[in-house]
Amino acid sequence: MAATLGQIEFFDRAQAMPWSEMAREIDGFLARVGLDFYSFLPIRKGEFPKGDVLRGLKTNYEDDWVQRYCERSYNQVDPVCEMAGSARSPYHWGTESFLGNFEKRQRRVFYEAREYGIRYGFSLPIISADGGVALVSFSSDNRSTLRDVIKTEGATLHMASHQICDNLVRPREPRESEANPLSSREREALAWVARGMTSEELADRMFLSVSAVNYHLGNASRKLNARNRHHAALLALAGGYI
Repeated sequence: MAATLGQIEFFDRAQAMPWSEMAREIDGFLARVGLDFYSFLPIRKGEFPKGDVLRGLKTNYEDDWVQRYCERSYNQVDPVCEMAGSARSPYHWGTESFLGNFEKRQRRVFYEAREYGIRYGFSLPIISADGGVALVSFSSDNRSTLRDVIKTEGATLHMASHQICDNLVRPREPRESEANPLSSREREALAWVARGMTSEELADRMFLSVSAVNYHLGNASRKLNARNRHHAALLALAGGYI
């Protein structure tokens, strides 16, 4: 049985399939986890799609909402996009307490989106080594549903977001062809990253300086053509390197 979006074995397929097929995979993924919508949007240029940011938008939102969003350049005032510029970890959005932190014109984007069933969401900023930022978001019109999915499928959402990026942003160079391109230190560091450890925690665990840890993680990311250490850890798991 073929691997599906959100499974670690899906990484190789994610890079190869045409977008039309990936879009069907995403629809099936949303149905499996119980969510309604997804979107991929470049926020800051880097390895992500060039040109008009909104040309890089991929989503299953209703066409009327996408047209309104693009025509009014809502990405320039959307609080979710604003947060992506500085966030380094996933975040929730849509509650009144969240909206209370923003100006009236920014809140209006949310109030209009609710007309199309986009009420609560979970966004994962994808940050590349060259400073590019893209945002993958999943959303639901039911807050409890979203909360339950994040609790039970959080790791799956994280993997799926990177796999969506892998489909849209092709690697610049082929990966190393040797059986395992990683050194023992690089494998050890990525294994701890896969468990959620920070550089400081890795330094204590590996008896190294933080700069040495970052050096090994940077080397591993380059060898795997990964956007960042988290992407590298997922690719290493998918390739059986750790």
